[in-house]
This record gives sequence, structure tokens and C-alpha cells, in this order.
Amino acid sequence: MDYRLRVTPWARGLSLRVTAQGALEVVAPRRVGRRTIARVLAQEQAWIQTALADASARRQALPPPVPWHVPPAISLPAVGAQWTLTLRPTAARGVRILPAGAGQLVLAGQVGDLPVCRQALRRWLVREGQAHLVPRLADLSCTLGLPYARTTIRLARSRWGSCSRTGSIALNARLLLLAPPLVDYVLVHELCHTREPNHGPRFWTLVAQHCPDYRHHRIALRAAG
Repeated sequence: MDYRLRVTPWARGLSLRVTAQGALEVVAPRRVGRRTIARVLAQEQAWIQTALADASARRQALPPPVPWHVPPAISLPAVGAQWTLTLRPTAARGVRILPAGAGQLVLAGQVGDLPVCRQALRRWLVREGQAHLVPRLADLSCTLGLPYARTTIRLARSRWGSCSRTGSIALNARLLLLAPPLVDYVLVHELCHTREPNHGPRFWTLVAQHCPDYRHHRIALRAAG
């Protein structure tokens, strides 16, 4: 049985999940042997087959993907900002994103190459995440008294954020596409992991102390994902 192994130091035991793409993921603590994983997979085979079938049915029910194109505008609710995009073909290699006044961005370069345009916009979103998410995390850290080691901004596929045992926090630049209360919840969630590395009762008690509405935010995040 094909699966993807994700080792999480603070995991209490093996857990299984089927992703929206139909991949089986095994989450395990360190030093778990392949035989142990194989035994759990054999025991949970019925659940796995049902979950894989459900994921396949959900994918088939989705409409066909729309071909990507450069959007006419970009809105980042997390910071209350919106820009209109203008294409400027030039002979320069690649694509650069240039500010052009209030609420205006210009994509200059090989703008007929859509994959290159998309990569340029992804890099721009990461830069915006560094400009806005990193300071916000620092402010919340000081306010809540929950220090962390460092921050990185990425474009993750399946996580809004993560925190290592050394206190390093990684944030998804796509957080900028969410409403501010959801962003703050994710930041508080990861900051709480600097004190409680797992998702046990003490962790959720700490989250509730700093974010009483966290249950509503968790539901909204699932829909946003």
C-alpha cells in the first residue's frame, strides 16, 4: 500500500489521514518501525479503502479546473488591501511585479508566459507575507508573552502554519487571503505550540485563554482551505 510518512516528534502514536488529493498519509512519532506501520495499515485497511473511495468520489464531483490566467485584481483581506493588475510586455527575461501608484501593480516582462507570471505572483505573495505576517506575529508574541525563535514564510499546500520543537514558526503566505480574525487565530495557535508542542488538553486550554472563539475559527478555516 502506497503512503506518505510524516514524522512528527510530538505525535503520541500513529494516525492516518487521506488527503483531498487521495493520498494516504501516516503521521508518526520518531523511531517508529516499518513493521509497526505495516501492522496498523493492515488493521485499518477497511477504513483506508472507505476513506480513499470517499476522497475519489469528492474529486469526481468537483467541476473541471478552470485554466489559470492572470487575475485582473488581487485582494488581500488580511491587510485590507487590493490592487489592479496591468500587463506590460517587454523584451526582458522573466516577469517582474512593479508598483504603479496606489492600488496598482504592473507585471512587466514575458507576460505571455503564464507559468512565469504565476511564479512571479507567488513570489510577490511571499514577500507580502514577510512584510505583514512577520510583524504581526512579533506583536502577538510580545502581547501574549509567548516568545518564538524565528519565522519563515512559505506557500504550503496543506498547512496554514507549523511550529517546530525549537520554536521556529512557519507561516503560509496564503493567510493573507483570509479575514484578520482567522489570521490571528493561526498565529496564536502556532505561538501556543512554543509552550505546548502537542494538541493535548493543556494546549487547547492555552489557545482558549488567548483566543476564546477558536472553535468557530477552526470551522471557518476548514471552509477557507
